[in-house]
Amino acid sequence: MSAEAWAPVPARITEAEVGLGGVLATGGSATVHTVLGQRKTLLYKRYGDSHHAAELDRLVDTHAKLTPKAAAFARTRLAWPVAVVCDGDRVAGVLIVRAAQDFHVTLSASRTRVRDFNFLLYEKRAERLGVQRATDRQKVELLRDLVGVLAWLDERGLVHEDLAAHNLLWKLDPPAVFVLDCDSLRLLAEPSRQPLYTTVDWTDPRVLTRKVDRPDGASTSYVLGLLAARTLVSPYWHPGDPLPPDRFPAALTPMVTRAHGSADDRPSLSEWDRALGGALAQTTGTVVEPASVGDPDATEPADRLAFLIGLVIGAALAVFVLLRYV
Repeated sequence: MSAEAWAPVPARITEAEVGLGGVLATGGSATVHTVLGQRKTLLYKRYGDSHHAAELDRLVDTHAKLTPKAAAFARTRLAWPVAVVCDGDRVAGVLIVRAAQDFHVTLSASRTRVRDFNFLLYEKRAERLGVQRATDRQKVELLRDLVGVLAWLDERGLVHEDLAAHNLLWKLDPPAVFVLDCDSLRLLAEPSRQPLYTTVDWTDPRVLTRKVDRPDGASTSYVLGLLAARTLVSPYWHPGDPLPPDRFPAALTPMVTRAHGSADDRPSLSEWDRALGGALAQTTGTVVEPASVGDPDATEPADRLAFLIGLVIGAALAVFVLLRYV
């Protein structure tokens, strides 16, 4: 990133000063806009509900105090909030780092969007749209890179509260990830008053059942278990489903089991890093078809086949009875 790419921005800015561009994405309670002018390497995330300024200010201040090396890492791997946008005393939104172009994919001549993990999970569908598929080895490298980003946050006492496929971008050559929704970063040592938004299918059950108030380090490990199984086995995989030994690296099997067990025994980020390093030796550099574990489209034909076989057997028995006794 050149110095020119990062035009100075104050920690607090009014919406009138943003240089509001078009709508890029809408989801949850926020709308993401492009930013015009010198700050085009940023995006404006405009909130639809109230947010507490103090916690967002703290994230902005954390970014401002990073060393040049750490700041360069953050800007290339995290959609970090760099300014709080205000409308009078109200927080209107945040300016966040925009993912580089190599984390985007062009689906048509006029449609470009971010390449999130859903393209990695539903790869057959993605391939039909022209998205390059990753090999199993590249998938493991992406997961290991994500663990590195999460460890970087953990070293600073931060946890991401909405780790989910749509919030994780990826690229190949070399494999790397970029994490979205970083205004969902929380200091583990402090309670939060911000509204909590999570993606149910990617959320630690302890959070959903209110055993804990908000996601924590154990929740991060839970999501890593889901990501490992869903990227390497099937996007429809859920805890308790089998991990086919011919499709899943043996080094990761106990990790996934622990990640979805007791919170006290969930693997640490360093354990995940070591296991993923071991998994690299157990995966191939070729594209492998996903397993049908949990896939409703894969089970329905089997059910229909069983039904047809039952009909044929029933009809044969009926004919036998008619011929034998009538």
